[in-house]
Amino acid sequence: MRPATVRVKKVLALAPLQIAQALVGFGAIAAFTRLMSPAEFGQYALALSVSMFAHTLVFTAAEAAAFRFLAASKAASKSADHFATLLALALALAAGVLVVTVALLSLLDLKTETYALAFFAAGAAAFRFLTKLARETDRAALDTARYAIFETAYLVLGFGAGVALLTVGHFGAAAPFAGLLVAGIVVFAADAPRLLTRAKGGAISAPRAGGYLAYGAPLALALAVDLGVQALARIILAKQAGAAELGAFAAAFGLARPLDLIFMSAGAAIAPLILAAYENDGADAACKAARDAFSAIAAITFPAAAGLLLLAQPLSAVLVGAGLSAEAAAAMPWLVLAGLFSGFNLYYWSEAFQLTRRTGLRALIMLAPGALQIGLTLMLAPTQGAVGAAIAAAAGAGAGSVLLALIGRRLFAPPIPWPALARVTLATALMALAIAALPNRILSLSLLTGVFTYAAAAFALDLFGARRRASAVLQTLSVTIRGFVHTSFTGRLDVRR
Repeated sequence: MRPATVRVKKVLALAPLQIAQALVGFGAIAAFTRLMSPAEFGQYALALSVSMFAHTLVFTAAEAAAFRFLAASKAASKSADHFATLLALALALAAGVLVVTVALLSLLDLKTETYALAFFAAGAAAFRFLTKLARETDRAALDTARYAIFETAYLVLGFGAGVALLTVGHFGAAAPFAGLLVAGIVVFAADAPRLLTRAKGGAISAPRAGGYLAYGAPLALALAVDLGVQALARIILAKQAGAAELGAFAAAFGLARPLDLIFMSAGAAIAPLILAAYENDGADAACKAARDAFSAIAAITFPAAAGLLLLAQPLSAVLVGAGLSAEAAAAMPWLVLAGLFSGFNLYYWSEAFQLTRRTGLRALIMLAPGALQIGLTLMLAPTQGAVGAAIAAAAGAGAGSVLLALIGRRLFAPPIPWPALARVTLATALMALAIAALPNRILSLSLLTGVFTYAAAAFALDLFGARRRASAVLQTLSVTIRGFVHTSFTGRLDVRR
């Protein structure tokens, strides 16, 4: 089987997870913008952004090590030591976060709802970290099926519990975090026996733990810079334009979120293959793997981004509460562009820095686009609200793409397959024209038109050998049908005899 075929199949194997992520993402926007007031939703969005920043700063180093060092520990016959050290490090970090959170809350004079929000957010982050160690191990081991099943379970259970607590328990802005805490506890309970078995007999090593943190800390810092910029931009927006504008921005961000989830799923399938090629066969093999990866990611994300851009208004009208819908629709196209740039930044251009272990350099590079975004947010938010903040996000992400691509090429040059990119762009353009030509952009009709047009264009342009694959499928079906007919006919003759 050709390597490109393997990579495409890895991406497609995560399709059920991608669907679940999109449904939960849209469902969260539809439910939370209706069950919360605009101000409550803005408070939840700000807490989510700050929580993600804190999670990245504290936990991502260990998560990155779980992925990066699995193969090396197996090669050295030190798998048990790897898992024992990782679990000890994880439990220490998770317990430390919970203890610090409880201590701070006991010292601060806060409102009851703020106490609940902070406590559930910290608990959800700690248990999410424990489950992420298992998922990063699945990714490194190329166990795509297990990764997809457990991630889907976490998403669906967390969303369902959050909605239930919001409607029945009246948890307010803390309800989504309480739901994620429930999901984290349940999924970690399922992961724990497997992790403990792998760690059995292993030695906990402080030098090993230090090496893991030394590798992951620059990466965590690089990601934290990105998330810290987003959190600061939201704080600025809330201060200068009000909580309702922040709620509209968060709703638009949520509608564009499926694009990010597609990138996450594609990265989960493709990054381990690039890493394996780099470790086992060198930079040339990794370049070939990266070339196929870029084609596969573009073939999925380009049409998704175009669809979200064109359907911003009907999506907002259907999924966002009336108080936030119009402003969210206006901000969404800019956030889709930001999501497209950010996705390639995180899951493609950053590979050069991660493979060569220069993640600290990536963190420094991202300071410039972060400063650009914050500066533009300060300028545009007072007059343009959520739309101004979205424009700033798109500008910052675009600048980040240029810098990461240019500077990263000095370390490892992930290629751009221009012929494949041209075909993907043409297929996406044809899809966009078909949707734009519809007299009324009814959501369901637009989606069907877009899917059908893109599929037809992909077949006509032979993306990923679509015609050859279709021919092979038809030949297999033909042989199967002929065999069935022949067997049935022969069986009838035998019965008559």
